[in-house]
Amino acid sequence: MRPLSLLTIGLALALTTAAPRGVEAQTLGDVLDAMRAGGGWVRIPVQGGRGNLTTVTMPAAGRNLEGCLEIWSGHTGAWSLRVEDTFGNGSLEVDAAPAQDIPFTYEPGPFARLAVDVEWSEPRDTTLLVWVGLTRASAERDPCEPVYPGSG
Repeated sequence: MRPLSLLTIGLALALTTAAPRGVEAQTLGDVLDAMRAGGGWVRIPVQGGRGNLTTVTMPAAGRNLEGCLEIWSGHTGAWSLRVEDTFGNGSLEVDAAPAQDIPFTYEPGPFARLAVDVEWSEPRDTTLLVWVGLTRASAERDPCEPVYPGSG
């Protein structure tokens, strides 16, 4: 599996923002807080096995992003994710199982907005939970290790 290039910024910026409240409620402040914290949870509503979301437009300042995605271990089945940066030329398609580490790197332009589509092998309704962890120079924590609420 190749590193996530485009998925990185979209999922990294937009998704990292969605920790407790969900992507629909994200603000630029939420995104920046999640980036400073080294990551966050993204919630994507899924109906009939399919879901999508579009992030807010975020200033990326061409800052390289590196980290890891992971589908919550409590999910079942197989997941296909497609992420496209609508302001750049990056995109990512990946098939993943729950608890599988998906490393990524991405070099965005000055702005980023991600369009995310997901498909689940089970044609049911759920909320897909995706951890987006970011590597930080000062962090001692592995970005591929999700931080669960209440765990510190």
